[in-house]
Order: sequence, then C-alpha cells, then structure tokens
Amino acid sequence: MKNFLFILLFYFIAATAVAQYCDCISTTIDEKDETETKSGTTKSNDAYSLLFQKEKQYSNSSKKPVFYISLTANSRSFLSSTLTNNKVKIELQLKDKSKIVFEKAKSIFNPVARGFSVTFGATITKEQLQIILLNPIVTFSAFGVVKTSFKEKKQREQQIIVNCLLSEDW
Repeated sequence: MKNFLFILLFYFIAATAVAQYCDCISTTIDEKDETETKSGTTKSNDAYSLLFQKEKQYSNSSKKPVFYISLTANSRSFLSSTLTNNKVKIELQLKDKSKIVFEKAKSIFNPVARGFSVTFGATITKEQLQIILLNPIVTFSAFGVVKTSFKEKKQREQQIIVNCLLSEDW
C-alpha cells in the first residue's frame, strides 16, 4: 500500500511539472487569416525582451510553421533614426562560443511611454532553433550598437521556450 501511494504521488508530481513546463508560452489565434501564434519571452541583463515566436496556419496543415526571433531594446535617450526601419546585422553568440548571424534582419521603431524602443528581428530556421536549444544565446548584438547578454538562468529560460515551440504538435 505504501509503495502504491508513493507511485501515485510521483505520477501526480510528474504530471503537474510537465503541464507547467510550457506555461511560459502564450497563444493567440487570428480568425481572419486562420493563423495561430505561439511565443515566449525572456529578459536580458539590460531588461531587454528577447522573443521567440512560431506562426502556423491551422487551416493549412501542409504549410510549415514560420519561426521568428526578436529583441526589443528600450532606451531613455533617442537612438539614431538610421537604426530604425532598416536592414541590420544581428549576431548571436552562443554558449559554446559559436555564432548565428542574420545579415538582413529588420529594425523597427516602437514609441513607448518612457523613451524610445527599437525591435531587432529576423526569421529563424527550425535548425537554428535546435542549435539554440543545445547552446542558448549568451550575447545578442544588433548592428554593433545594441549589445546585451543573458545570465545562466535566462539561458535556461530560452531553452524552455525553444523546446516548447519545437516540440509542440500542431
């Protein structure tokens, strides 16, 4: 009887942990174009938001999902207008010292209540996400102007988000 209760308790704890594992992922559905968007964010050391996103048309199961990565950098000072609405170079330095580079990423101006915000983003392949799953982002550099890093706890959060987006069945 004691073993049965222990096994029952173990299964309950395991089921609860798995259910909460991907609770950091938010989901939105656009009924007009039948697109489901799933995303998760984590913060850098500078409190910038790193977003991983997955879009899938649920009406067309043969179409592969599209993945995005972006970093929203807030500044109290006005950054140069040449930084916004341009093609930029993004460099991700990973934990194993390797790099992923996006040559034609976008930078978008985002006005916010206090200061100025620029989002740097690009589409990312499933294979690149699998690399990040094994070796999370240590440093995110956009353009040589915005550079931020991630502590080990935030690197683990990246891995959880990426794992949830990759492993989810559509």
